[in-house]
Amino acid sequence: MKPFAATSKPVATIIAVAMLAAGCATPNGSSEVGSVVNGSECNAAVTAGIGAALGVLIGDSAKGAAIGAGLGAIACMVVNYQAEQVKSAKQVQDDYKTANKGQLPEKSTLVKYDTQVNPKAIRPGQQAKTVSYIEIIQGRNDAAPKLEEEMSLYHPDGKLLKTVRKPVAGTSGSGAFQGGFTIPMPQGVPQGVYPVKTALYLNGEKVNAREGRLQIVRAQEEGAATLALAR
Repeated sequence: MKPFAATSKPVATIIAVAMLAAGCATPNGSSEVGSVVNGSECNAAVTAGIGAALGVLIGDSAKGAAIGAGLGAIACMVVNYQAEQVKSAKQVQDDYKTANKGQLPEKSTLVKYDTQVNPKAIRPGQQAKTVSYIEIIQGRNDAAPKLEEEMSLYHPDGKLLKTVRKPVAGTSGSGAFQGGFTIPMPQGVPQGVYPVKTALYLNGEKVNAREGRLQIVRAQEEGAATLALAR
C-alpha cells in the first residue's frame, strides 16, 4: 500500500470541509452563531477535531488542531453590531439642500459611506472593529428607508470565512449614523492579512461597498505590521 500523500489536497480545501462539517457555514459562506444549518448547530469542537486530523496530514498534529480550532471559532464567533444616530434627519437634509439648490432627491439617496478597520493589526485572541459613517437622505416620494450593513471576513488565501448583515439601528428616516462590527480573532488563527469587506444595503439593494485589511501578527511583529498597513 502506498503511503497517503499529505500534500495531495490544498489545506484550504480541508479547512472548507472542516467548516461545513461543523455546521458553521452555509453554501454562500454566511453564518450566524446559534443558527441551525443543514440540521446541525454551529459546533467549533467538531472543526477542532478535523483540525487535529489535518495536523496528521501536514505532519504537525498540534498545529493542525490549533488551525482547526481557530478557524472553527471564526466561523462560529459572535459578531456584534452597534449603530447610533449622530446627525438628525433635518441636519442632513439641510446640508443636502445647501449643496443642491434647496432641493431634496426624489428617491432615498446615500450621501456618504466610509469604513475603516481599527486597529489594523492585532494578535490572536484580540479583536478589531469596523467603524462606518453613513449619511442617508429620504426621498420626497419614498417611505422611511431601510438600511442594513454587511461585513465579510476572508482568509488570507481569499476564502470567505464569515458574512454577517445587520440592520442599522434607528433608521426611521434620513440622518447620519455611525456603526460598526466587532471582529474577535480567536487563539490559533493563522497569521496573515485578512481582507475585511463591508457593504451598505438601502431597501434591500446594495448601494456601496468598502474594503479594508486586518493583519494577524505575533506580538513582536505588531508594530511593524501596523506601520506597513498604514502606508
